[in-house]
Amino acid sequence: MRIIVRLILLAVLLALGFWLWTFLFPNPQKVIRDRLNKIARLASFSGNEGNFSRVAAVEKLGAYFTDEIEVKVDVPHEETVTFNRREELMQAALSARSALSALKVDFPEIHVDLDPGKLAATADVTLRADINGEKNALIQELKFYLKKVDGKWLIYRLDTVRTLR
Repeated sequence: MRIIVRLILLAVLLALGFWLWTFLFPNPQKVIRDRLNKIARLASFSGNEGNFSRVAAVEKLGAYFTDEIEVKVDVPHEETVTFNRREELMQAALSARSALSALKVDFPEIHVDLDPGKLAATADVTLRADINGEKNALIQELKFYLKKVDGKWLIYRLDTVRTLR
């Protein structure tokens, strides 16, 4: 009977140790996926959003980018838009929130590749955006380039991937 109790106690301690290890030292790929999903939630909004919450969401969104960024976005039926500073991107996000009545952003597919030093990563992401509740969603492939700055994964470059249509 004592052996069974000791084995159960050992199993519980091992499980607790594993949980504690994964909590203190999470997998970088999981951390990046979680951060990208948070970006999608912050970029999404509904029509009844107030001014204060609009500005707060854009400020939170800006915290996921480095100060100096390189963002090149091919907007369908428009020209390529480029941003070089985080403030420019945040201003564009605020303008989009003012111009649109609703936006739901989702990243249904995220593939993360870490560099060998685990201080930089690229993420190939499929963007699904429902704009103003329209029937047809915008589907776009994106490539995020991230680097670890002060313990946080920040985006320093973002490109749209041109696909054959």
